[in-house]
Amino acid sequence: MMSEQITIRPFRPGDEAGLLAGHNQIFPARSLAHWQWKFRDNPTNQVHIMVAEHATAGLVGAYVTLPTHFTIEGKRRIVGQCVDLWVLPEHRRAGPRPGLFVNLALAHYELWGGKGDTQNSFHHGWPIATWRIGQKYLRYEMVRDWDFLFREVPPHGLPPRAVATELRVQRVARLDADTDGLWADFAKTTPLATIRDARYLNWRYADAHDANYELYECREVRTNRLRGVAIVAQRDFVLPNTCYLVDWLAPADDIDATLALVAAAERRASEMNASALVTLFQHRDPRFLQFQRLGFLVYGTIYFQVVIPFDSHESPFYKEHWYHTLGDSDLV
Repeated sequence: MMSEQITIRPFRPGDEAGLLAGHNQIFPARSLAHWQWKFRDNPTNQVHIMVAEHATAGLVGAYVTLPTHFTIEGKRRIVGQCVDLWVLPEHRRAGPRPGLFVNLALAHYELWGGKGDTQNSFHHGWPIATWRIGQKYLRYEMVRDWDFLFREVPPHGLPPRAVATELRVQRVARLDADTDGLWADFAKTTPLATIRDARYLNWRYADAHDANYELYECREVRTNRLRGVAIVAQRDFVLPNTCYLVDWLAPADDIDATLALVAAAERRASEMNASALVTLFQHRDPRFLQFQRLGFLVYGTIYFQVVIPFDSHESPFYKEHWYHTLGDSDLV
């Protein structure tokens, strides 16, 4: 697509320096190693970035999604998280109305939105700054408010929680192949979720650049069978000095594993001297009520989630059936 002196085209190797230069003018600075981990080395091995190239100024904008493998009604598909969208201010009105940002997005939709093996069933994101333009021109559909579940941590820490003695929770550097079996059983219970196998979880958390995560396993003492996985991190997101239970892989009906992993997260929150322990599940997930029964309260945030569907599903499908945690975003 040509617009004045600007060409809209897909990413190609060699664009990394220009993408980083533009990104770092708009967002906190990112390293090449971070970019390579996040985009080049993600488990789909696909880069879905549409760029705007100026004849003399180089790259002046990018519409970026992070492709992720999902299970959607039993089928392996690709879903794109909208991340790191940027257009340099002096070029935002370039080209046909309503501007370069929208035309970048539409070109991205045309190439990567759809039912093909390398296309996205839907996009999703948290468009605080771009909500109005996205709703008007880019088919953004709001599917949920981001309401956190939280426990305040008193100065002396949270009291220990009674847990089953036949289970142990330990921190690990990486997750092993047992996680694939846990995920395979978990996948049978949800029509829509990120595929949380060992490859994905290790890439997302163990190998993450510029961010530290703690990986915990819950196993049976006698048999060593894996019963659950939890990811913990300390962040200043939304509220300062918060311990986040970022991701969670345990059956909703496994109460003993749930209690053991929650107890471990509460212990870490106390050890960190965090102000709160926070997590998130969508409102229709049984864990949303389950965690409230464990003493968590609900805290509303300014964040809300949108989807842009490219297949036959409509908004209620995402609202009702999406197994969703904080780890489905790149915000925590």
